[in-house]
Amino acid sequence: MKAIVLGAAGAMASVAIRDLLEFAENVSLTAADARAVKLLNLPLHPATLDVQDELSTARLIEGHDVVLNCVPYPLNPKVMRAALRARVPYVDLGGLYHVTLQQLALHEEFLRHGVTAILGMGSTPGITNVMAGALVQLMDCVDEIHVRVACHDESATGLLPIPYSLDTILDEFALEPIVFREGQPATVPVLSGSEIIEFPSPVGQAEAVHTLHSEVAMFPRSFPGLREASFKIAFPQAFNEKMRLLVGLGFASRDNGLRGVSPREMLLALAAKQWVPTSESEPQDCDVLRVWVKGKKQGKEISGLAESVILPHPLWKVAAGSRDTGVPLSIVAQMLARRIIQAPGVHCPETSVPSELFWDELSRRGIRVTFKIQ
Repeated sequence: MKAIVLGAAGAMASVAIRDLLEFAENVSLTAADARAVKLLNLPLHPATLDVQDELSTARLIEGHDVVLNCVPYPLNPKVMRAALRARVPYVDLGGLYHVTLQQLALHEEFLRHGVTAILGMGSTPGITNVMAGALVQLMDCVDEIHVRVACHDESATGLLPIPYSLDTILDEFALEPIVFREGQPATVPVLSGSEIIEFPSPVGQAEAVHTLHSEVAMFPRSFPGLREASFKIAFPQAFNEKMRLLVGLGFASRDNGLRGVSPREMLLALAAKQWVPTSESEPQDCDVLRVWVKGKKQGKEISGLAESVILPHPLWKVAAGSRDTGVPLSIVAQMLARRIIQAPGVHCPETSVPSELFWDELSRRGIRVTFKIQ
């Protein structure tokens, strides 16, 4: 199996790389990034790459069995077109709604050329989508799908402990969320829809709010009869307050500011310096992924709840938030490389990933999903 990881210097990519090396048979792995890849003593083929150059990206991708895209989400369409040019199956971590729609628009091109692309295969989107698809399979028709996730970190350090990409989080806090109501997409105010939810320990009770997310773009496409869909996330309260302040002060802006540097660029640079990982660090975070689906079975209402509680990797010392993002990306990349998933076109996980096999692979890695049907 020949795999290539783009954006290989990032935290989520590093987990996918570790998983590929541990679980994929006879894997040859190319790790490409504009930055230096710091996974020392691992059998990788490093490559320097600027994904803005579509032709060079396609040439590097050529000859691989699958490409794992871990670059910042606004660049996803460029990487997809490079994968299409190279005729190599593609999988990524999601496009935060609007970019996801741009990617779904490439379906006919991928279909015409016989290339497969799976969008949003991390934790959420990703695991949550496969949860939703598995629950929908138990119903004759589906009316509602709602995703609720929570992050908790007892080992957080620094003034701004960041659970995942700060660049993406800034967009989640600054851009208007979209929900699906009465069969139509609708915008709602940023961080609205406050809902107090009792999550499993160690998260406990937490406030979840609307943020912009890819699932709300995916579910209506996958399930045409759907009437309602939403996404809410519960960050730690202190983190919420800090992000609200930063966004309110204008630090989410990409416009050039003082001396030609955007507020966002300055914030990202400063935040990157606040925490230096060490080999002795022991992550103590937790992610909870929860999906609730309502529909009908033989004319009667039926609802289902799927949930997963993810803790850090005990051996890799990898945080839960990285573990549940990089691992599913690796699993589905292996399915693509082995042609378990081979239907051409651009697909969402809820309709393309074989759920039972996916749960088995997650379980092999110590991640479990529970289901309740009412």
